[in-house]
Amino acid sequence: MTTDDHEADKTLRGKAEAQLQASPRPAPIQTPETLLHELQVHQIELEHQNEELRRAMLDLENERTRYQQLFDFAPIGYLTLDPSGIIEEINQTCCGMLGLQRQRLTGRRLALFVTPEYRGHLSAMLKRTFEALDRRSTELMLMRPDGSAFWAQLEGHAIDQDGRPGGRCRVAVMDISVQKQAQQDIMQLNQTLEQRVEQRSAKVRELSEELERFTYDVATDLQGPLGHILSFSDMLAKHATAQDPEVQRYADHIRRSGQRMEVLTTALLAFSRASRMRMRLSPIPMDQVLKDVRRKLAPDLTDCQAVVTSDPLPVVQADSGAMQLVLRQLLDNALKFTRGQPEPRIHVFTQDLPREVVIAVRDNGVGFNMRYRDRLFSVFQRLHSERDYEGAGVGLATVRRVMLRLGGRVWAEGRMNEGATFYLALPKHPGEID
Repeated sequence: MTTDDHEADKTLRGKAEAQLQASPRPAPIQTPETLLHELQVHQIELEHQNEELRRAMLDLENERTRYQQLFDFAPIGYLTLDPSGIIEEINQTCCGMLGLQRQRLTGRRLALFVTPEYRGHLSAMLKRTFEALDRRSTELMLMRPDGSAFWAQLEGHAIDQDGRPGGRCRVAVMDISVQKQAQQDIMQLNQTLEQRVEQRSAKVRELSEELERFTYDVATDLQGPLGHILSFSDMLAKHATAQDPEVQRYADHIRRSGQRMEVLTTALLAFSRASRMRMRLSPIPMDQVLKDVRRKLAPDLTDCQAVVTSDPLPVVQADSGAMQLVLRQLLDNALKFTRGQPEPRIHVFTQDLPREVVIAVRDNGVGFNMRYRDRLFSVFQRLHSERDYEGAGVGLATVRRVMLRLGGRVWAEGRMNEGATFYLALPKHPGEID
């Protein structure tokens, strides 16, 4: 007997002694007085014990009723299953989900209320639940006797009080029909949006191709009239007399404007050809590409006395002609803007990023203001005076266009009078080329 039991007995005996002393004594009987006293005390103790038992039973009944209400009217369904999937207990919420009363569900297999195509999901979940110590869940379709079905998420747990896999599985059942419908609506919306995006993209590609064809045709058609303008301006200058300097000045102005326009149309044609050139991806050793470009630029390098150095360059997945065009444009650009330096230097190096290979060209030329870096790669946009640096403002735009077609990107960094660095980033695993 525990200490608490001794204390309870003392309390009961004390109560019994007090009640016995307060009550009138019965008539003497033919038994010893002490025996009579003990019998009366034990009788009163039993009455008190019975009263406390009644109160405890009432409290237990109230607790059981409260638990049953919480169990029955929980916002989600609860049930218990044995290892074969037979329903042992089920709450009222789950009964409402399945459309049957409790007595028609207990003792039956839960699989009978699962649509045939998802019964394998239930069997697999129960098997894993009874074998493991963690919770398992699955999504399946439950069906009612009237043939209607709904999406449900089942989460099972089969742990006993000692933390070991038990012989019963407690399962929570949640109706996720609304979530599934929302997912389906989102998927349909995404599909519709993808179709619209594809249609718009196709329209943009069509307009872009039409614009490129128009640009190419216009630039080609302008070459004839420009040739005539230059020829006639030369003839006009030859026929102008020394006594007519005004005509000579007009002729010179027409010739310079025609030559400038010829440069622009030639650059526009080159940009258009770069946009339409066919590309085939293959492993390209950039060391060999740089060597070929330096050989073609040898006269310019000699004239500028520029020192070109390079680190070992990687092999990239790209088009050989496209990479030669891009690298030549960047070296041309570096030569142009280092021309006024006492010791022009150009360095080609590489960087290895997780998903990209970067080729960079650094020079010690005039640099540029980073506030205007977005204009560098736009057609006919210039950051320096045309009088100081020749060009049409198309070279870097061509670089950007080619890099986009290769699935890469291009950017630049620079500071005024401290040089510039142009970066080409190519994906290590490129997709299809447009």
